[in-house]
Amino acid sequence: MDIGLLVLRIVVGLVMAYHGTEKLLGWWGADGLKGAAAFFGRMGYRPPLVIAAVAGLTETMGGLLLAAGALTPLAVLMLAGTFANIVILHLPNGLSRRRNGFEYELVLLAATACVAFTGPGALAVDALYGLALNGAVWGAALVGAGLLAGAAVSASRTRPISAGPAGAP
Repeated sequence: MDIGLLVLRIVVGLVMAYHGTEKLLGWWGADGLKGAAAFFGRMGYRPPLVIAAVAGLTETMGGLLLAAGALTPLAVLMLAGTFANIVILHLPNGLSRRRNGFEYELVLLAATACVAFTGPGALAVDALYGLALNGAVWGAALVGAGLLAGAAVSASRTRPISAGPAGAP
């Protein structure tokens, strides 16, 4: 089980860190903070540059923490909030990724929730310090708080969710 959790944490965490550094630094051929801010502005998030920076930092740090299994409860909160916000943004497009839906983010949210419920495993930085916040109550609390935070961010948008495609930066 520990090796499975390690693989899950590393893959989801590094994918999110990759996505965050695209926003923050323009790495991997992305448009960086300016491009991310333009996207967030089109989607109704205000102020777009601040939201882009917070999103990039949250994705990068949450992803790196998850991958390392360090401060895993914080990583779960950060990433669950991010995924909830993205799922809500893409909800009008349906599940299908081909139609810019939310299937990918839903899978990442489920993987993050699995870590919340099981803990990061023995092959994690948290295990070195005896930080073991897991189980049904902790998992539900962490994922629930993240979902509420993501819904609050989504609700702060200045215009309603449109029925058209909502592309991601």
